[in-house]
Amino acid sequence: MSPRDRQITKLITQFYDKPIAKVSLELFFSIVAVILFALFAIRPTLITMSDLIKEIDDKRALSVKLTQKIASLNSVQPQYTTAQDQIAILDEAIPSAPQFEQALTIIEKLASDRQLVIRSLEVKDVPKETTDPNASADSAAPAPTSTDSGKMTRISRPISVTVMGTYPAVRQFVQDILNTRRAMIISSIVFNVADEKGVKRLLATITIDMQYFGEESK
Repeated sequence: MSPRDRQITKLITQFYDKPIAKVSLELFFSIVAVILFALFAIRPTLITMSDLIKEIDDKRALSVKLTQKIASLNSVQPQYTTAQDQIAILDEAIPSAPQFEQALTIIEKLASDRQLVIRSLEVKDVPKETTDPNASADSAAPAPTSTDSGKMTRISRPISVTVMGTYPAVRQFVQDILNTRRAMIISSIVFNVADEKGVKRLLATITIDMQYFGEESK
């Protein structure tokens, strides 16, 4: 070993023999140990804080959306209150269920009011009435139903009624059907003359399209 190397070795030995060197080395390892333990101990807390901050941000965004929806509902409420009576009339005009018997009752009453005799009444496809199983038996109107897709379709069911009477009465009868609240559309009228015991009688076969919202039968 060269004299220079021996001198360096001696200086290093003297340095580590001093208490300050030993204390500094122990302090260094102590600080490193504290930092490592602190990182392992604080890491779960930091992760939890990060999750909480994200959850708070998400809830703030949701709160903003809910506030906007509430504001929209509040702005629409006066309009709904104003149109509430008209909505009831619309549901009566085009109900959410066939209410087939009710439609036939309306036709029979209008014919009776005009002193017309109903000779025949034909329906090719009688719609199936769907009622709410929880509703009472005395309920007058079936409850609205929804399709699997949640959308209601406007459906038309033809009713063919043949009445006998005078032409003015038949004409007024048709006008009454068009004026009734229940939506009914006259698609065709066919006039014939029948001979009953030597007396000529006017027959009118009227096709009426009954309107309602529901699910088309497959």
